[in-house]
Amino acid sequence: MLALAALLAALWVGAGMSADFAHQQRQHRSALLGEEGAHALQQGRPSDAVNVLRRAVALAPHDMAHRLTLGKALVAMDHPAEALPYIQEVLAVQPVDGEANLVLARILRRLGAADDAEAAYYRAIYGRWAIAQQTLRVQPRLELISLFRQAGQRERLRSALLELSAAFPGDRALQLQAGRELLEAGFADDAARQLRALVERLADPGNGLALLARAEFARGHIVEAYAASGRAVRHSPDDPAASHLHRVSGRMLSLDPDQPRLSSAERRRRIRVLLTEGRGRLAACEVRHLPPTSPSLLPAVDRWVASRRPDGDLGRALLGAVSASLMARCSADLDDDAAGLLLKQLGEGRAAS
Repeated sequence: MLALAALLAALWVGAGMSADFAHQQRQHRSALLGEEGAHALQQGRPSDAVNVLRRAVALAPHDMAHRLTLGKALVAMDHPAEALPYIQEVLAVQPVDGEANLVLARILRRLGAADDAEAAYYRAIYGRWAIAQQTLRVQPRLELISLFRQAGQRERLRSALLELSAAFPGDRALQLQAGRELLEAGFADDAARQLRALVERLADPGNGLALLARAEFARGHIVEAYAASGRAVRHSPDDPAASHLHRVSGRMLSLDPDQPRLSSAERRRRIRVLLTEGRGRLAACEVRHLPPTSPSLLPAVDRWVASRRPDGDLGRALLGAVSASLMARCSADLDDDAAGLLLKQLGEGRAAS
């Protein structure tokens, strides 16, 4: 009996050792397949990656890393519905995993579930990321911005861009992207504030000065645009856009009758130049394709321009009326030079000084 018991014990130990060895072999094989699949995905071969990673998952079904990589490969093959269960299984075990939530957001976005994708992007933004993945933390923010831009959600886009800027204050590329996209989306005030902080904080702001000049110009701050574009030209003398903006803004300042500390004579001279310019543009616009403007406006302009000592306040009022009429009738003709741009700015309602 003792011999039989010893034999049975030896067989049980041997079976256990054999099972352990087989398990270790499966784990080792699964790890190798996982590395092979991840490498194929990095090389842009998602189809090969999927084939390898399915075997890795079968050998080690509890390894969430393999499921996550398989889900990423299926997304890369544009099979979001097939990838979804794998990512959901990962998140059931690791709900705050940043990368898994990012992949889920991509899947939901491709499936047309924009609201759910937005929530997943935020979970990715505030989720847990491994130390080696810290460079990826910005990705969900960038893709969320893309989601809002694509959907035309301007206020959410604005908030996301401002959050991007606040989250990465030392990253020049991201700061420039945030400022540029704010400007392109029509948030010139936000862009100017954000870009001014950038150029004051960083020793080398890249093209931040040129972007700041554009933002100041877009919001009608011509003095600030002139100063920023001048700094941009000194920083990058070969930048044609900055040079052009510097010339245009300088010319606009030399024509602007609302600049402070002008003598009465200089103010009247500038009004006369702009009235003459505006009248000619308005008459040309109407000749082409529009009904004539108020019959009393142009004769009044002509009388003021011809007067030897015209009233400055009346001239400024006439200039406002001509500018407003230009904006209402032929605004497309005002973007070609400094005088036209200044008339456009006046026509958009800038208060007279």
